[in-house]
Amino acid sequence: MGKKDLTLTDFINLIENDLGKSEWITVFEISDTDSENPSYFSAVIANSKVKDAEKKHEWDIRIGDGRPGFISYYKNGKPKTDYYRFSSKGIEPFIHYRTFSGKKVRVLEVSEEFRLYFNLFEKNLPNGNKALIFINDEGDEDQAVIIGENKVSVKLKYIKEYLAARKMHLAIYFELMKFSNEELAELGISKTDEVKKGEGFIYSICIRNLDFIGVSDSRKAQGWIIGKKLIGGAKNFKPSLFGDDGDKRYEKFIIGVDENGKEITASCNADDSKPPFYLTPVFFSREVLKKYYDSPERYTVDDGNVKREGFWGLRVLNNHPEHVVVWLGDLKYLPFKEQTHWRAFNITPSTRKISRADFTRNIEGNFADPEHPELYFKYKFGLFQKAWYEKFGWYLFKPLSSGDAHHLKSLHIPTTSEQKEFDDQIASITKIIIDSLNEEKLGENLKIEKKDPKSIDKLEFFLNSKGLSAPKMIEFIRNVQKLRSTGVAHRKGKNYDKAKEYFDIGKKDLPIVCEDILIDFIRFLNTLENKIIKN
Repeated sequence: MGKKDLTLTDFINLIENDLGKSEWITVFEISDTDSENPSYFSAVIANSKVKDAEKKHEWDIRIGDGRPGFISYYKNGKPKTDYYRFSSKGIEPFIHYRTFSGKKVRVLEVSEEFRLYFNLFEKNLPNGNKALIFINDEGDEDQAVIIGENKVSVKLKYIKEYLAARKMHLAIYFELMKFSNEELAELGISKTDEVKKGEGFIYSICIRNLDFIGVSDSRKAQGWIIGKKLIGGAKNFKPSLFGDDGDKRYEKFIIGVDENGKEITASCNADDSKPPFYLTPVFFSREVLKKYYDSPERYTVDDGNVKREGFWGLRVLNNHPEHVVVWLGDLKYLPFKEQTHWRAFNITPSTRKISRADFTRNIEGNFADPEHPELYFKYKFGLFQKAWYEKFGWYLFKPLSSGDAHHLKSLHIPTTSEQKEFDDQIASITKIIIDSLNEEKLGENLKIEKKDPKSIDKLEFFLNSKGLSAPKMIEFIRNVQKLRSTGVAHRKGKNYDKAKEYFDIGKKDLPIVCEDILIDFIRFLNTLENKIIKN
């Protein structure tokens, strides 16, 4: 055992200055006897009991204490027994360390009231620890608590709000011992045995030789600190009340330009009492939707709507090929974080127009089919699947599994000319149409004059059997398959160059190529509907 700083200077500096002020607070930790690391425990104490707690350095509650039970006492000379939720009134363990009558199992749990206050759910972490997760109104997850085998840490902002809400303080109890195989004189340290108190903390520090104990090992001196640090709740805390949006922030959006060409902006906290009015159109580049298409497990982009299920929804006019329109007043219902996302893609109105379909629905109040190819394809695909099943009793395109459903949900015409976004959409189109062809039913009772026929071969023979010869349509589908197999699933090479030539890739921008492919598939579905289903 080498020289040790038995004065515990670094630890005392942590206690007096930093403990309870960093992003994460250690509220529980136990170490092996010989590790010489600090131990922590914690409880919440009613504000009315804080002054009493600050008078003594001893822990108010010990690890494992604080369970519900009975307390017996005498009142007016008669025995009385009361049930207590916790063993001491006004003091509750924040961490429950539970053991079970000699079994080796031990459990660490955070106060259930704290968990319920923030509606935290448990998630296992890759390192074997557990986290308690908070989900905010925007649907974002945040770790509030991390629970390890022997340690629990809580994020400061959560404990501060909890304490403020309950009008309580957090008492962090600590203890640390260090030993040396040299006596104090050899270390140049004086004997100390005193209690120190400061703002929010009190502790006993004892530095002594161990000759009076008669220890059997080589330890000759000890430094020992035990005490508590009291942390108050957040200042100026205001409970969130239903419908209270006094602290809600609102982004400003471009709604026009003045006579000098300077952008005119307005807060989205608009109504119809004064201009700019609620129904002022705000324009955005279509790239604003990419974030939502890229995370289909979180977001849904529908014809006329963008939403995060269970958290928020936004009415959009998204049928125009070049931009998206949102009414100014609707934007205020987005979380501010989402408002700032939309603001980044805000464009000036200029001579931009609302699409025919969106005008018919939103201005005239009449029904209209979707107009944008990606929206119309999904609309048409759903109607076609239903009509085909009613005709034949089976689906031409097998419904996607839950693991593949995102391909249809996130399908869109690329918002940029990036190769990756294009490749992703070609992969989705192929998964929805070609990979989902119902080979078993297509080949049923058909004599196919081809060795080892594939799904497209079976489709061609099936259509021929129904009196529909469509070589150009089959050629188109084969080239889409080639585009995926030679350019997405494998390294791009000579075969991909042939597919590129077929679709004029290089001559046309990638979003236009993808749009053309979707339109051709819409034509394909219309042809099958008119020539097969309706006959």
